[in-house]
Amino acid sequence: MNAIIRLAFIVLTFLLAVFSFVFLLMMVNSDILSQMIIMVTYLREQRTYQIVAIVFWLTVLVLCLAGMVYSILSGRLRRSRIRSSEIGTIDIGVDAIESIALNSAKTAQCGIKAAKAKVSPAKGDKISVLLNTILYSDVEVPAMMAKVQDRVKKDIERYTGIPVARVVVRVSRVEPVAARVER
Repeated sequence: MNAIIRLAFIVLTFLLAVFSFVFLLMMVNSDILSQMIIMVTYLREQRTYQIVAIVFWLTVLVLCLAGMVYSILSGRLRRSRIRSSEIGTIDIGVDAIESIALNSAKTAQCGIKAAKAKVSPAKGDKISVLLNTILYSDVEVPAMMAKVQDRVKKDIERYTGIPVARVVVRVSRVEPVAARVER
């Protein structure tokens, strides 16, 4: 999500929170409700305040509509990726791509204890894969994670036919290998 859309969402949610709080206060206390009605009628009669209010609420409306359209359009990747063939279409869900990435990472035998995958769109109808991993302590991190990146990229491209722009591996934690005590 780019910075402008994120800022618009922050402003919109702040305004909605303030509006909800004032509305709750008006419902709880009838004096606040009557004072708000008097204030709104006073502002309605003032021409400059009326123009400011119209511009403000039009801006809020445009932000709401832009957020809704952006959410709908960016949500397309979360559903699926469609590949066409001569017989018909093949619909590959994002969850399936994430599962392929996780299986590839774990079967690479590179000391990964646990992992989570997230797939997002990239430029040129490609995808980007983010792997958050927890490693065992006896792992040579740079070499093994490069091996994981290569394996995940090749497996996704081989099994789905969808080109992978990049694979990012984040190591969030390194856990010690527990020593076994035999009796």
